[in-house]
Amino acid sequence: MIWLRIAQGVLCAVEVCGLYFLFHLFFDLRFNQLLGRLILWTTGILLCCLTIYQREVGGMYSRYYMFICIFISICVGSIFYKVKILEVSFVSSLYYVITYFFDLLFGYLGEVLFDIVDLVIIVQAKLTLERVIVMLISRILIVAAMIYIVQKKSVLQRIFSKYRVIFWSFVFLVYTGLYFCEKIFYTPYRVEGKTDVYFVIFPVFVIFFFVIIVMYIMYIEKKNEIQLVNNQNEMIEKNYQEMILLYQKRERVFHDMKNHLSVLALLLSEKDINRAENYISKINEPILELEHKKYTGNRIVDIILADKAEKAQHHNINFEIKANTIEEGRIQDIDWCSILANLLDNSIEACIKLNEEDRWIKLILNQNDCAIIIDISNAYNGVISKSNGFFESSKPEKYLHGLGMMSIKSSVEKYNGIMECKCEMNIFKINISLFY
Repeated sequence: MIWLRIAQGVLCAVEVCGLYFLFHLFFDLRFNQLLGRLILWTTGILLCCLTIYQREVGGMYSRYYMFICIFISICVGSIFYKVKILEVSFVSSLYYVITYFFDLLFGYLGEVLFDIVDLVIIVQAKLTLERVIVMLISRILIVAAMIYIVQKKSVLQRIFSKYRVIFWSFVFLVYTGLYFCEKIFYTPYRVEGKTDVYFVIFPVFVIFFFVIIVMYIMYIEKKNEIQLVNNQNEMIEKNYQEMILLYQKRERVFHDMKNHLSVLALLLSEKDINRAENYISKINEPILELEHKKYTGNRIVDIILADKAEKAQHHNINFEIKANTIEEGRIQDIDWCSILANLLDNSIEACIKLNEEDRWIKLILNQNDCAIIIDISNAYNGVISKSNGFFESSKPEKYLHGLGMMSIKSSVEKYNGIMECKCEMNIFKINISLFY
């Protein structure tokens, strides 16, 4: 009997720890000090003890205790984690409703498959081996779900942020099934065979509804992905064409230089110094306008930097560039447009919102034996919004929001790169490493 109590206690601890693990996985701690963590884990221990006591005294299943656990979990999540009440309510409700639904379902299946009369009543009222087995099976499924969630964390976060209403309807559906299935504890329903119908209809209906949800989300995500790729390609192509046109314009100016030199030679041979000086000043204007500074020696990178430096100067932005030699061929031209041009466009866009005296951008561009490092920092107004994990643009066109950062992320991933963003003291910093 003692080992059954120990087993039940361990399974109760797994139940509570599973929820705390979900909180820790998806939410950021509000208090990082040792005292805050100790208080957090103390609440977990107390909840474990309360759950073990309830199983000993009140039985395996209790709808009222489930509500108590959900309420306590919402309080813990709201106090100790940086999370909205709606989100922590969803996680807590879904977790406990599914766990309790599994307990009832597997108890009923054991009764049907092994022809054990009143098995559900037995495991509900007494601590037996059968109760431990039922709880063990449901907790194994919960742990398996946790492993899957860890692997798909980023995807699940993005999907939940977009389809909250659908997921809440799923929670409501599972709870409805749980409400009707718990009538297995009432003799009139058991005698009339109504509980058999409940345990057949609701699991099938829940699975069907879940499959419909998955298929719908996959369809919408695929549709959005295609649209996103098309928009990204348009943006990249636009940046690339701008760089090529700038390069071609510069080449035409320097191509005409031999004709200019011929005219200058003629004027000097005629000793017409005044006309020669005027002519030099005229041909010097387009040359200065298209002056191509060799920041890195990489043609496309230098064109991008020259173009963005000109835009920054036009908006009275102090643009500081520190760069060493960047080899050509390591990174494709189209990816330089996607990454570097988009990053600098975002920095210029952020600076334009500030007073002129506060506008500045710093770019550090280095190459070592195995990677190219891009480090950009700029001033901003301290206001940044995110959508589905991406920083939003302030452009009025809603369909363009976040596309630049998505395009950057896509190109960075091609080179197994790393991208880190930080915001502190009205300074936005982004660091990218692109590996060969």
